[in-house]
Amino acid sequence: MTELNKEQQTAAEFLTGNAVVIAVPGSGKTRTLMERICILVNQHRISPENILGLTFTKNAANEMRTRLEPILGDLSERVHLSTIHSFCYWLLKSEGKVFDILTGKNQIIFLKDIMKNLNIKDISIGMVLREISLAKNNLITLDEFRVLYEGDKTMLRIADVYEEYEKAKRAVRDIFARATEVQNMKA
Repeated sequence: MTELNKEQQTAAEFLTGNAVVIAVPGSGKTRTLMERICILVNQHRISPENILGLTFTKNAANEMRTRLEPILGDLSERVHLSTIHSFCYWLLKSEGKVFDILTGKNQIIFLKDIMKNLNIKDISIGMVLREISLAKNNLITLDEFRVLYEGDKTMLRIADVYEEYEKAKRAVRDIFARATEVQNMKA
């Protein structure tokens, strides 16, 4: 591996507990993580199956795998490297949770139907999706959203979409839950 600076080396050699590396793009996080994994496997004899490397993007996870292969060889395939989202998805599925993730085109169609039912034609689907996503990412409830944008006609109409979106998701979830109960009763 290439030389690490003092902080990177400290992170790479850290042994007990969890390690979190937070730094700006291009500062050597991936290199530090790869060095850490190598130290854990080669020096401390940690089984690669017991190592989890998480990142935010698929590209970064693929880059980690690419960089790890020349160092660990076949052992690199046994290290679990993924995005936070794909790991959580895998974990929930492995625990028997039944759900589906609404993304991309299906999410847009879902929101367009809601907006059509509410007769909202003058607000872009992109804006609605962005505002709902921002609210959810910032843990802003529907009630807080309405208070936050009190007096803003456009944002209050987005709140209406947000409310119907949540109702529709609950309805779908309830249908799946009932179907699962029926399926379990038959088993």
